[in-house]
Amino acid sequence: MTQLNSLTEADVRNLANSQSFDRGYRYYRSQAVSNVVRRSNLFTAEIEGSSYEPYRVQITLNDTGIETTFCNCPYDWGGICKHIIAALLTLIHDGDKFEEKPELASLLAVLTADQLRQALLGVAAAGMEFAEVVEREAAWLREQPATPSEKPTAAVPVDINAARREIHKDFRLAGTGDPFEHGYYDEYAALEMDPEGILQPHLAKVTALLDAGEVDTAVTLITTIIDAFIDGLTDLDDYIYEYNEDVFNEATLTLGVSLAEVLLSLDLQPEEQEAWLAQISDWEDGLGDLAVAVTAVEQGWIYPPLVAAMQGNITEKGAWEGDAPYYADELALARLRILARQNRQQEYIHLAEAEGQTKLSITMLATSGQTDKAAAEAEEYLSYPSEMLAVAQALAAQGAVTAALKVAAHGLTLEQESGMLALARWARETALAAKNQQMALRAAQAAFAVETTLADYTAVQQIAGDQWPAIKPALLQQLQKSWHISHKIDIYLHENMLTEAMTAVDEKQAFVPETDLRRVVEATRATVPDWGIRKYREKAEEIMDVGRSGAYDTAVSWLRDARDIYRQHNRLS
Repeated sequence: MTQLNSLTEADVRNLANSQSFDRGYRYYRSQAVSNVVRRSNLFTAEIEGSSYEPYRVQITLNDTGIETTFCNCPYDWGGICKHIIAALLTLIHDGDKFEEKPELASLLAVLTADQLRQALLGVAAAGMEFAEVVEREAAWLREQPATPSEKPTAAVPVDINAARREIHKDFRLAGTGDPFEHGYYDEYAALEMDPEGILQPHLAKVTALLDAGEVDTAVTLITTIIDAFIDGLTDLDDYIYEYNEDVFNEATLTLGVSLAEVLLSLDLQPEEQEAWLAQISDWEDGLGDLAVAVTAVEQGWIYPPLVAAMQGNITEKGAWEGDAPYYADELALARLRILARQNRQQEYIHLAEAEGQTKLSITMLATSGQTDKAAAEAEEYLSYPSEMLAVAQALAAQGAVTAALKVAAHGLTLEQESGMLALARWARETALAAKNQQMALRAAQAAFAVETTLADYTAVQQIAGDQWPAIKPALLQQLQKSWHISHKIDIYLHENMLTEAMTAVDEKQAFVPETDLRRVVEATRATVPDWGIRKYREKAEEIMDVGRSGAYDTAVSWLRDARDIYRQHNRLS
């Protein structure tokens, strides 16, 4: 069940830019959110906005927080939109305002087949978009072979035609981008394409199919993706292609690697190899260099240097007879993914070592139960906290928690910052579960040093116990150096350090989000009313002094808030 009570404003701020959050906060305060409905972990709401019809928001929560969000507004400037923010703030602060309804699955479970059919027809009649979704799913279901009801369905359902349509649609949108995408007018911004973004969801499905052992379907899907991508390139205007040529070349390599992984998952006979090489050659005419896939077909799994490397006969050349090609790392990773799926752990370890994939080699040592060797090699060869975390997690999964925490402790001493926060937080929680209070405290302090959030601060406080008075000053000194104003305000208000909170706002006036300013004013208005009045007046004067008439209503709102503080202290006159 969703832990709605654990959701905080900080969680929402982390998903949005400051401007969107401030606007969403104003929407929430102006009571623009209505018709909030909860169905288990699914929430829907309507938000009054600039459109005649209210915007519709959908939010899914899970045990760890916000899982997915959707709004039908056109916002696409980074982070969640103001309408989603307003809805989330309503969930956080006004939990009594939403209506509880049963899950759709529960409602549908009690309907007969005829009643369900009528319900679908009724909803489809209300909108073409829903009707099209039903048509697509019905067509896919009809194509599936009949199976006994007790037989499990396919692990990874795939709509091949939908993948083709999506890629064609993405190419049709080429050249229609927003020239203000970067915050200023750029005539070339509208030409920018993201072919990797076009491919990613479909190639992810290919990987999922391989993970599930559905290789034949993966073959069909990767073939469809390549054909649709080539169709898109063929129809593209020359000037758009030329502007994006570099990213298209990168996308071709990505496609080639995915194709190579699919083909290496097949047991190709000689005649099949020839057929695939001919097909790849045809694709190269419209796509470009697919040498990584050609190499995968030609070498298969019987290429002598590869066989030697997997058997542990490792040389400076790795799994290659001569100089390694430019795509050697990508091909090696594809092979390693296949070996992992086939549980060929020792061959995986040897090949990863031969190809310079040290982190993967050591992580598989841990996964295969060679825990002592994995821990020793991690401390000797790895340099990044993110690498140490991967090994530590693999060791913990094998039950070697002491070795895992030893690896994590070494990772906390590294100078590299990449992945330090994730490592520190993982080590903190794992050490707590193992009742290793000293390690938990060390990891908690390391996490706070990186991020200085209230959650990390209170984690140190809870773990420190009697040591807290001695530790607290150092944490507050670290906080003073932090650039993150919201984190400072969170902690200062938590500690009732109102003077420090006001000073933090004064020092970074131009960079303080409106919501943070309001939080400090609300905390201080009873004891230091003149500070809050002055801040609200300054916000209004910023608008009025430069004659921003379109924002005068906002200025009035600031002055009204200042007046409320005067009223609170009986100073209306």
